[in-house]
Amino acid sequence: MAEISGLKTLKQVVEELIFLGDKSQDDYFRYLQLAIRGFKDSRLFHLKGFTKVLKCAVSDIKTITLPDDYLSFISVVVPINGQYWSLTEKESLVFSQSGVALDTDDGEGVDVSDGYSVSYGDVGGVNNMGYVKLDENNNRIIVNSLEATRTDVFLIYISTGINEAGTDTYVPDAIVPMLHFYILYKDALMHESPRAKELKAEYECELDKVRYLQMDSIQTIRDVLCSSFTSTPTR
Repeated sequence: MAEISGLKTLKQVVEELIFLGDKSQDDYFRYLQLAIRGFKDSRLFHLKGFTKVLKCAVSDIKTITLPDDYLSFISVVVPINGQYWSLTEKESLVFSQSGVALDTDDGEGVDVSDGYSVSYGDVGGVNNMGYVKLDENNNRIIVNSLEATRTDVFLIYISTGINEAGTDTYVPDAIVPMLHFYILYKDALMHESPRAKELKAEYECELDKVRYLQMDSIQTIRDVLCSSFTSTPTR
């Protein structure tokens, strides 16, 4: 016999809350908007496994454009030997002021010449794969010092996760109780209800359960510890 799905749409989340809480259908659209906000907050601050990877072409002025569903930056990476290598954020990068062309006389787009050597006492902080600078105000990321043959990079980011219909967005069933109390708490807070404090406590209780599920496993922690072991002295 097939088991019930571990996913629910936001529409189902809101309908379940209205049924269990004996609420009015008049509350549906207000609750749906709060559910959308609650799921976005969960993706940003609490849930693992909801990152998105997008291959982006680097423009002639050494930028990539942020996608429409972009919420928060994680990294710009390039693939090396089956793993993603992160480019380093560097706030001092000079970029195109016109947004049309690069003026090398003003240092726009000039590759960073961070030289390095391998000897005793050398410091790190040099990324020979490249650098980036966030320019969210102009909906872009500046890219610098990429290999000459590379014309694209991969953007790892947190998406809104909400489709255009909103109601057809799927969420894990495990976070539904948290979303329910998020909706009730925020609704009570906005209406200055005396129950807001009580509902906040219930929301935080459900949030703690979600955070527990997101914790690294004992095996993961063990593997991290083992990766730091060495037979040579460590300073």
